Amino acid sequence: MAPALLLVPAALASFILAFGTGVEFVRFTSLRPLLGGIPESGGPDARQGWLAALQDRSILAPLAWDLGLLLLFVGQHSLMAAERVKAWTSRYFGVLQRSLYVACTALALQLVMRY
Repeated sequence: MAPALLLVPAALASFILAFGTGVEFVRFTSLRPLLGGIPESGGPDARQGWLAALQDRSILAPLAWDLGLLLLFVGQHSLMAAERVKAWTSRYFGVLQRSLYVACTALALQLVMRY
């Protein structure tokens, strides 16, 4: 009974990290700040704005960085979901395997949102 109780803090910490990351992700993806300055989607100004943005190096560099971070998140998420990795983490972390998976995914998502 005592060893099982020692797992509770680790699982609870993983849950809090994942829940906090979910809240931050919802706030991060909110489009309200972005929609204020964008012209209507059907107008000619909208198309010119996107074409100009895609030719501006000051926009392309952060966009490439964001895509790289997104690939990091997807890669980490997919890698840890693979059966071979699940078996390895289960062997070394036991019942905390799922908590480790959730914590690593939340940390990768935090990196995506911070940079």
